[in-house]
Amino acid sequence: MAIERISKIKKHRIFRGFVWPSDLLDFSLKNLFYGWNGTGKSTLSNLFRSIEKRTNISEGEVEFVISGNKVDGLALSTTQGLPQVRVFNKDFIFDNVFTSHGSVAPIFFLGEENIEKQKKVEKLRGDLDKVEIESRNKETEKRRAEKTLDDFKKERAKSIKDLLSSSGGNNQYNNYDKRSYQVRCDEMLKFSDTEQKAKILDESDLDAQKKKKESTPLDKLQLLKFSYPDTLQLTDQVVALLKKTVVSLVIETLKNDQELSGWVKTGLVKHKKDHSIDCLFCGQPLPEGRIDELESHFNDKYNLFIGEIESLSVVVKSAIDSLKLCTPPNRFGVYDHLKNEFDSKCQDLSNEISGLNGYLENLLTALQDKSQKPFQPIERSFDVVIGNVSVISDLNVVISKQNQETDDFQPAISAARTAIEDSLVAQSLMEYQQKNNDVDEVAAALQKASDKATALKTEILEIEKDIEEHRRPADELNADIYSYLGRDELAFEIQGNGYQISRNGAPAKNLSEGEKTAIAFLYFLKSLSDKSFSLENGIVVIDDPISSLDSNSIYHAYGFMKERTKNAGQLFVLTHNFTFFQQVKKWLSFYKKNERCFYMLEAQADTNGRYSNIKLLDSLLENYESEYQYLYSIVWKCANGGAGSLSDFYQMPNIARRLLESFLSFRQPQYNSSVSLDKRMQDISFNEAKTGRILRFTNTLSHNRYVEDQPGNDLSILSESPAVLSDLLSLMNFLDADHCNAMENAFKKNT
Repeated sequence: MAIERISKIKKHRIFRGFVWPSDLLDFSLKNLFYGWNGTGKSTLSNLFRSIEKRTNISEGEVEFVISGNKVDGLALSTTQGLPQVRVFNKDFIFDNVFTSHGSVAPIFFLGEENIEKQKKVEKLRGDLDKVEIESRNKETEKRRAEKTLDDFKKERAKSIKDLLSSSGGNNQYNNYDKRSYQVRCDEMLKFSDTEQKAKILDESDLDAQKKKKESTPLDKLQLLKFSYPDTLQLTDQVVALLKKTVVSLVIETLKNDQELSGWVKTGLVKHKKDHSIDCLFCGQPLPEGRIDELESHFNDKYNLFIGEIESLSVVVKSAIDSLKLCTPPNRFGVYDHLKNEFDSKCQDLSNEISGLNGYLENLLTALQDKSQKPFQPIERSFDVVIGNVSVISDLNVVISKQNQETDDFQPAISAARTAIEDSLVAQSLMEYQQKNNDVDEVAAALQKASDKATALKTEILEIEKDIEEHRRPADELNADIYSYLGRDELAFEIQGNGYQISRNGAPAKNLSEGEKTAIAFLYFLKSLSDKSFSLENGIVVIDDPISSLDSNSIYHAYGFMKERTKNAGQLFVLTHNFTFFQQVKKWLSFYKKNERCFYMLEAQADTNGRYSNIKLLDSLLENYESEYQYLYSIVWKCANGGAGSLSDFYQMPNIARRLLESFLSFRQPQYNSSVSLDKRMQDISFNEAKTGRILRFTNTLSHNRYVEDQPGNDLSILSESPAVLSDLLSLMNFLDADHCNAMENAFKKNT
């Protein structure tokens, strides 16, 4: 397997929007990157290390093309079949060699006697890979089943909450969630099938419970307290009075004519009051004795009897009026589900009152008739109507139900909500149980695969204990260190299951940066022979292995790297050191063109800051044997090319400074490298204004500093690049015209 390209790196550190250009060659068997500090070498090596560690790249967007397949940087931890990669960079040094715990991981080799055991291990590892793939698949299935179950519980819980929640603060369904639903389901699963089915409400019962839970409490009603009139007693009194007559000197005419009798009685009272001796009707004198005759007819017994009739009539009327007081409560204050029963009982009461009222009216009518016939006995019987007490008690039963519901309203509402919840849960119980079973089944399969993987790992571990030996790699590492450094005071010592770096037998302390780099790089190269890594099929990435090394050590590092990585399935070397770059370039140039490729990292800047790109190596770097020639050619080209974009000029201050320092180093051998550029320039009697402009350009804008961060400067200063570089070439020509002419002629010839 091979990494063909990094198709895009967007918003990832210095790579702002890199997309692999269509004209940029894909990675080859051997790949060399050249770039100065700050151009993105560490970023690239860490991208390769993410593949090695199978860790997702969460910053920005990164996409690889590996053996024809696109691989998203966010999916490295789950992508199957990634190649084996080994990366040497600063992170490797701190993670594997100079660790916080001081122990270095051992490197294992196989002895010839353990070949058969290793074959068995490889077979077991193949079985383990299959089981682990199965385990990952089951894990995915389990997560999917768990999510399906979780979504189901959320959906059911939400429907119950939406139906049963209320604005009241004491309603448990206001906080109803998937856990509440699950608890109720688990409780109901303990019931029998019959009990579960009994919880499901039919449509009418469900509607009734919904109405009940949505209702509000009504006021309590007064019980009807009413006593019927004693119709039996009144009847007896009326019948007795009807039979009674007045005994007096009766005037037959008046006796038989009740209308006339009443008229005469009224007139008699009027005549006696006015003491009139004449008839007030006709004006004629009354016959002598007529007044006495009339008074005998209307005597005291008569008046008393009439008064008795009137008195009993008042009692009957009072009984009739009392019936009007027998009124039930207003039906609008009755719960809806009780209204029908309430109305029925009210109608029974109304019928009862109407019957009593009619009966009493008959008694009253009979008394009125008697008052017209006081001298005649009346024989009459009545079918007595007696008030039915059960009608009132039946109505009070309904009123009591109303009042009891008001007293028990909140418990009734809670019971209605519970009944609705139970019904909805019972209806969904079968589906809930099925989804739970799905989770349990895949969980059991996952556990089975995990147990099998554990057993395989244990078996592999037991076999490997018999074949592991890491003393020989330690001895070979120590031989490499002696060859590399020329001394044997530093060594890898076996300690438990790992190595420890020692100096003269004691734990090494205060190692120089050069010693650390050398030891870490040698350890990395030796680790490529570890049995866990197949060099011929793997990918090796080496990022600047010569940091803090002197020039002699650079050649040692190159020699070791060349020997240990020549058989790598794919090789990437990244460096900023031109000497090391030249050595690797010469080595790789012996490979066929389709087996090697040279790239460079180039940083630019615009108003949004710095950004880097990957491009093919500049032909100038391939054509020149020294960095000085390359720098001179870039400066000459920019000085003579005229205008360009600011991004084209971004590296020019650094390039100009490096060129000037290299030039002065052989023009002014009396100064060592610690003497500042300003001091060197003071000894040159060149145009003062141009000298000042060159120093400002090379001092202020170089050293990989952000132009926009410098006080008093901005990106527009870079537009001066062609003019300042022209001044720089004039300075160099002033000091050594022959050298400059030779350089320009060589440059023109090669271009």
